[in-house]
Order: sequence, then C-alpha cells, then structure tokens
Amino acid sequence: MLPYAHGAESEIANSYKVSVKLKLPYGLHDGQLIHINAAANGLACGCECPGCGAQLVAKNGAANQKAAHFAHHKSAECSTGLQTALHMAAKDIIARHGQLCLPGAAGDFSFTPGFWANFDFDAKPYTYELEHTDGFNHATSEYNETELGMLSRYYFAPYLAPIEAVILEKKTGDIIPDVVVTIGGRQVLVEVAVTHFVDAEKLEKIRTLGLPALEIDLSKIKRDLSLPELEELIIQQADYKKWLFNPALRAKLRDRRQRYFEACRLEIERLRAEDLREEARQATRQKWQAELAVRSPQERARIAQSKPAFYRNHYWPLSKCLVNGMEPVWHVDGCPKAVRRYHGVPYANVAVDCFECDAFQGFGPDRTQIVCLFEYLKNKEANAGT
Repeated sequence: MLPYAHGAESEIANSYKVSVKLKLPYGLHDGQLIHINAAANGLACGCECPGCGAQLVAKNGAANQKAAHFAHHKSAECSTGLQTALHMAAKDIIARHGQLCLPGAAGDFSFTPGFWANFDFDAKPYTYELEHTDGFNHATSEYNETELGMLSRYYFAPYLAPIEAVILEKKTGDIIPDVVVTIGGRQVLVEVAVTHFVDAEKLEKIRTLGLPALEIDLSKIKRDLSLPELEELIIQQADYKKWLFNPALRAKLRDRRQRYFEACRLEIERLRAEDLREEARQATRQKWQAELAVRSPQERARIAQSKPAFYRNHYWPLSKCLVNGMEPVWHVDGCPKAVRRYHGVPYANVAVDCFECDAFQGFGPDRTQIVCLFEYLKNKEANAGT
C-alpha cells in the first residue's frame, strides 16, 4: 500500500445537497467503506452512513429489489451520504492502487483575431483552402500530411501513470484538494466531483499554485456499480476525467498552435502571391485582347497564323520521372529559369513550377512539350529598357 496521510475532514460536501432519490451504494463498517454487495442483509450489516453517521440497513436480499442499497434505519435519509461515500471510495481506491490513468487532450485549433492581424490584406477568404489543404509542401515539392491538415488537430493520448505517494485532503496553498498524488516526482491535484464541481474561484487558486489538476466526474455513473467496476473506472479509464489545469500540456499546445499558425501564414502568403500572379496574367491578356481588337481584320489574321510558328520556337520537351512507384512526375529539363537543380542541372516540376510561372503558355499539340516564353519575355523586357 502506498504511503498516504489523512488531513482534516473536508466540510465542502456538507454544504451541498444530494438528492435523496439517489440510492446509497456504500456504508461504513468498523470505519471501513464497504459496497452493498459485500454487506450482510438488514441490520446485520452493522453499517453506518458515511455522511451523517446514522445506523444503516442493507437492502440486498429481496427478490424483487430493483437495486441493492443502504437505507437509513429509523431516521430520514440524509443529503450527504452519497456525496461523502463516493468521495471516500474514490480516494481510497486511488490510495490503494498505486497507479492512475491520466486524461489526454484532443481538439482543433481555431484562428484568433491576432492571427488575422498579421496580414496587410484580407486573409480570411483563404480559410477554405487551409481547411481543405492536401498537405502538399509547395516549397519542397514533397507531400507531408502534417504540414497543415494534421497540425490543425491535436491529440495527446491518456496514459496509465505509476503513483509514488498519495495524500488525502491536506491543505495545499489556499485549497484542500480531495487527493494529491505524486507522479514522476511532481504533485498532481485530483478533485472528485459528485454533485459539486470546481468553481471559477477554486480554479484560479489552482492555477496560482502552478500544479497540474484533474477532475474525476462521478455525477453520472450508475449508482449500482460494483466496487471492482468503480475501481476500473477511476484507475484504468479516462472517460470520466478532464484536466482542470496542466502547465506542461498547455506549453505543448502553445507550441503546436504556433507551428500551425506559422504553417498557415506561409500557405496564405503563397496563395495570395498565386492570386496576384493570376490577376497580373489576366490583366496582360485583357490588355493584349484590347490591342488586338483595334487592329484590322487582316492584321488579326496574320497574327493568328503566325502564333503556331512562334510557339514552336519556344517548345521545351517534357521528361517523365518515376518516384517510389507513385504517379509519374513531369519535368522540364534545362529550365531557363533554373527553378530547381539536380546534380547541377536545372529543371522544373511542371505541376508545381510551370503552372505558377508567367512564362508558361500551355502544352504543345501532342503534350510532349510545353510552351515557355521565359527567354522571350526576358529579352522583351531588356529591349524595352534600352
């Protein structure tokens, strides 16, 4: 058995009423808490109420008994018995077992006003693209499912932790936690809630202490749980537990959120740059179409006839690259823009680089080459500057 110490009895339970309709599954026998299933029937149980100390009668022998329970003998049902009994049972279980399943955490990060304030343009319309990203890293041309899709969600699994020491109801700072356990050399506060949960004032005091604290919610459990079932719920399960405060977990979440926001910021800026390039391309097309519209029909016909020959002079052949048995990746070897290099030789990834390049004008007739006007536009710009 682990070392644990009893402090002064908490008076919290006495100030909150428990409905008398909830049956009492535990009684005190010679100072020890026992379950109704382990008690002799009737007054032979020799039990008293954990809350008020009145004599109890065990009702577990009738064939038509819906649920075995303790009842007060020759006295009104008190309002503190169930609260006190479940508190005592939970604390005793934790003290005896030497381990406790700690809850994890799971959820999704949401954008804050401060995040949107980082942009000098309206970035909110890009939310849809962020939520439906395929995880493709456009900077490295690598697929990484943690880039955005996985970073937006966090999950820390529950785990069964060994307990080094247990202290029951001992004043810690300005509060009296139900249980204080030592795990990994660090104290963890444990609150057991039946009808009363940690309020804002107590939570603020817990945060001031800087100690991790969790709450075990027993308010909705079945009242006819056997003692082994209650032990399983409290020790092995995490479903009825939540962190009230956890500085280490909060630091991990802060780091994950920062990584996610930074990844989103880079992706939004990339999408914005892509939109601006497309707007510039549209403006160039509209300008060209406007200039073409004022020319004579004969001039327009001559330009249309010369376009295929012009494009043929700017063909760049495509090569197919197979990577790890995946779909083929099409490259342009000798890319004049030298977007990427492989062993010193420049090349471009068509799907990533060419599609986003202003010089890309589409594919050739048999789609074994692309039309790249990089050199033409470069020379045109140079001639315009002279």
